[in-house]
Amino acid sequence: MFSHKFICGSLTKMTETGITFDPPVYEQRYCATIQIMEDARWKDQIKKVVEFGCAEMRFFQLMRRIETIEHIGLVDIDKSLLMRNLTSVNPLVSDYIRSRASPLKVQIMQGNVADSSEELRDTDAVIAIELIEHVYDDVLAKIPVNIFGFMQPKLVVFSTPNSDFNVIFTRFNPLLPNGFRHEDHKFEWSRDEFKNWCLGIVEKYPNYMFSLTGVGNPPKEYESVGHVSQIAIFVRKDMLEMQLVNPLVSNPNIDRESTPYKLLHAVEYPFYVDTRTEKEKLWTEVEMELQRFKRHFKSSEIEEDTYQDTCIMPIAVLLDRLEHVGATKELIEELLLENNLKVENECVLIVNSDEESEWSEPYEFSNRSSQDAALVDQEREEECWDQEPES
Repeated sequence: MFSHKFICGSLTKMTETGITFDPPVYEQRYCATIQIMEDARWKDQIKKVVEFGCAEMRFFQLMRRIETIEHIGLVDIDKSLLMRNLTSVNPLVSDYIRSRASPLKVQIMQGNVADSSEELRDTDAVIAIELIEHVYDDVLAKIPVNIFGFMQPKLVVFSTPNSDFNVIFTRFNPLLPNGFRHEDHKFEWSRDEFKNWCLGIVEKYPNYMFSLTGVGNPPKEYESVGHVSQIAIFVRKDMLEMQLVNPLVSNPNIDRESTPYKLLHAVEYPFYVDTRTEKEKLWTEVEMELQRFKRHFKSSEIEEDTYQDTCIMPIAVLLDRLEHVGATKELIEELLLENNLKVENECVLIVNSDEESEWSEPYEFSNRSSQDAALVDQEREEECWDQEPES
């Protein structure tokens, strides 16, 4: 097995009347899954992701922000639920103002997690958050066949309730008449049962390794019950720089008993490909800083009722502002010389005139970065996805 450590902070508080989790457990699951997907060992190789049991597509709003992902398939068997939430995956106005750096295609499909379908080919990562406990045994038996046999992804994440934790919940409220936390649960596994299921998968599909973890920490003095929600991370061995036991199956056959998926909605996000050289990008940043310095200089003149023909900006100041984009003193001086700007005593001389500079305003050179701060609050208002779902 391999290890994975979460950095999401959480707090569990139990009193005489109940138990609370901060943040809520569903948010902890989302945070943990995003961290797994962004693990440096495989992040850059995850281009296509399929989420089974996507429901209201809340997790999509986080997943879509991973810039390396270029294709997301959202699958659920409940067509009416998908139809009610189709538009939630459409780009926002802010996505057109601040485009992605890579393409993103999103497909919403009605389908069964147990069925193989053309749309699932070439998937790099599979996500199934709190899904498997909702399916009957016949479907559960086919899930590994479809995911590990047909899809053969690089990364798979399952989460499911930990029944060992129910002893804590029943201190305050009884379980439902079916004996579980939710009326639609067909089972809830203990940690040993979940581990045995995972062991069975890697025994049948030895190209994979798995690691067990979880979210929703137990209260103090009850650590023996484990997490509220347990998580299994399956990783294909070549992602861990290990030899595959068996060669990958090229173009695997679709099970004849499978029902093809039905595409309900598809959308492509706007993206911007910056074709400039690194040197051209740096010159844009230099121009922006020179303009800012010039405007500040002119405003100071107005306040002091003085006027000078030239403002002088030390190259050291310019370098300090641009080191974060890879600037060096030598490269800055080279760019200034190439663009006919005068340099004296390690300072750049900027002609101060009432006429418009030959340089454009900064936002014309950086239509991506100059909008960032203004859009953060707007996006938070428009994307109210994090309403608390069922536990």
